[in-house]
Amino acid sequence: MNKEIEFEYLYWGPLVTKFKLENNFSKELLDRGRKCKEDARSILAGILDREFLYGQEDINWFCEKFSPYLNRHMNFLNHYHNKMFEVNLHLDKLWINFMDKQESNPLHIHSGNISFVIYLKIPEALKKENEKYIGTDTGGPGAIKFFNSLSNDEMNIGRHSIFPEENTVFIFPATLNHMVVPFKTEDERISVSGNFHFIEKDTGKKADKTYIKNRPIYNG
Repeated sequence: MNKEIEFEYLYWGPLVTKFKLENNFSKELLDRGRKCKEDARSILAGILDREFLYGQEDINWFCEKFSPYLNRHMNFLNHYHNKMFEVNLHLDKLWINFMDKQESNPLHIHSGNISFVIYLKIPEALKKENEKYIGTDTGGPGAIKFFNSLSNDEMNIGRHSIFPEENTVFIFPATLNHMVVPFKTEDERISVSGNFHFIEKDTGKKADKTYIKNRPIYNG
């Protein structure tokens, strides 16, 4: 090969962003979540006894704290799709899941455009249970599994399984199928989720504290 060949690799499928949240942010989110009383089960897919909605004051606080992370995701999304997303983002609901043994989240999608999950507590006993799992499932007890395609082989990665860590966040398309595998551990696995809706900037609609201003950087 006498001439250097320039390669390009095509981005394909959904963009999922993973990062760590600061401890103080996670701690306050958990403290606020333990005070939530409004039952969220009627609007969620989870087979859980304890799912609660955060109040409006909590949502306002969360949007202010979370906006730098979401903007980082949106900036890379511009590069990933080679286009500008000229939108702001509106968080209408925020909820907390207290998952106990034998509970699960079946395969489902979310509403809106961008969804996220934040892991606030992963019990040590659950970590050990997952490590000892010897079955054929790629995730094991307590794992989250993302599905982009029913076809999954060495040439097509159609699913991705992750055993989560505390303070870890995943941002993903709301239409991306995902589920949580049940477990046997006698302790609670705690996560927080929500959905952001794209709001066109030229609508003239007055933004409130539940809106996050998207400051796009075009990398195309």
